[in-house]
Amino acid sequence: MDGRIALKVRIVPGLGTFIKWIWRPADRGEKDSVMTRSLTLLVAGAALAGPFTSAHPQGQKFALQPASPNVTITKDVEYGRSDTVALRMDVYRSAGSSGTGPTLIFFNHATGADRRWFFYDAWARAAASRGLVAVVFDLRFGSEASDFQALMAYLTSRGATVGVNKDAIAVYAGSGNVFTALPLVEDPKLTMVKAAVMYYGEAPITEFRRDLPVLYVRAGLDRPSVNEEIAKLATLAVAQNAPVTLVNHASGYHGFEMFNDDDATREVMEQTIAFVRRATSPEFQAAIRRGVPEATAAGHVQVRDFAKAVPIYADLVAARPDDARLRLSYGEALLGNTQYAEACGELEKLKGKGLGPRDLGLPAARACMLKGDADAPIGWLKTIPTRFLPPDVQNEAVFAPLKSREDFRALFPAR
Repeated sequence: MDGRIALKVRIVPGLGTFIKWIWRPADRGEKDSVMTRSLTLLVAGAALAGPFTSAHPQGQKFALQPASPNVTITKDVEYGRSDTVALRMDVYRSAGSSGTGPTLIFFNHATGADRRWFFYDAWARAAASRGLVAVVFDLRFGSEASDFQALMAYLTSRGATVGVNKDAIAVYAGSGNVFTALPLVEDPKLTMVKAAVMYYGEAPITEFRRDLPVLYVRAGLDRPSVNEEIAKLATLAVAQNAPVTLVNHASGYHGFEMFNDDDATREVMEQTIAFVRRATSPEFQAAIRRGVPEATAAGHVQVRDFAKAVPIYADLVAARPDDARLRLSYGEALLGNTQYAEACGELEKLKGKGLGPRDLGLPAARACMLKGDADAPIGWLKTIPTRFLPPDVQNEAVFAPLKSREDFRALFPAR
């Protein structure tokens, strides 16, 4: 076959237009391949069915209603220009609020009146009525990065005039918008974004920030290919020890905010607003920043990139020499980086420091064995109570030279 691309279009009544883009080799037919990438895009209904309005579409109900109808909207604030094009935003705030508040930006491809589509207008009202400042802004296809940068420049320099707290900004993206938004907010240079919320979408991410709390929400009744990609990303985030929280709305459809009018949906949405408020707070942000170096080192160890972990741990140990748990992690990183003599020496310093006998004894025995000391491993293994010494340790390749020793065999009595 010539590898031509097939395009599927699925129109979902009442949700404007959902377009399902699936890239796949033509010869694979209906079977998804490893080349398949699902992007569900919320696009302006003008493309196929006339313009959106902020009016309530017939038969559709947004699951989370405003806590109060008293929401003030400042419309068409110019946040930037592109040549002769003015880029504008709408800012939603609780009526009567003063000062600035935690801010949730809704990242959605739409401009002009289309950005006020019912779905995002309802989301913004629900968030604003619960104490957030909600921003719905012009975002053009093909200019996402520059539009978003212009918005952030405005909000961080002049946002206070419309109630935005420049130190408490979070970003929401859903569906196909995640594909563009998540790589933008995961850029380590974009430190003005303090938290992110990603709903039922995926993106090409290889490295997660350790200083960006993310609430990743999965719709359990979504298409399998979408949820497979979300599972892969969540697994990667956990492996890298990034502050990502996965929420599974098991009975939720794609776009559950308007397709599942029930308490389970409302709980997820309330949890989202609470997450933004908490994750952007000064106390939470300070805790995240304090933990970044050690979290980063642990993430490197988890993905077996020991060479990156060792220097981070070395700096931490120099600053906290009496932290036995930290020194244990440093010793394990040295072991993983094949610095056996250094690992053996570092772990030796931790005797009598209150660490679990197996937690310390096993890596110390391995490090000293690989260093070339055949007696030290026996001593370390003897510190581990028999009931806590896994029988399969005796079959580890690293200890093969000891298998003929009586004192080694005695450590593993028949059970």
